[in-house]
Amino acid sequence: MSHFFKSITSHSFDAKFGQVGSWLAAIVVLGMGMYKLTKLPLSETELFFGVLLVFTVSLLMVLIGLILPLTQRKGVDSID
Repeated sequence: MSHFFKSITSHSFDAKFGQVGSWLAAIVVLGMGMYKLTKLPLSETELFFGVLLVFTVSLLMVLIGLILPLTQRKGVDSID
């Protein structure tokens, strides 16, 4: 069965690429979210929850980037 799942890249490269990608996505979401929130006619409550949601999504992407190297180490041991 392992013949069907040959990897083109190394596991460490995949983890590092995913980590950098998720961190860049967090920066993009944070920047675009804040930009969009400033352009909308929002009340104070809507602005507060909008900022909170943008920060939450960005923080989740950062946490995914931090967890990816840990899953890579676990995945290498369990595939063989």
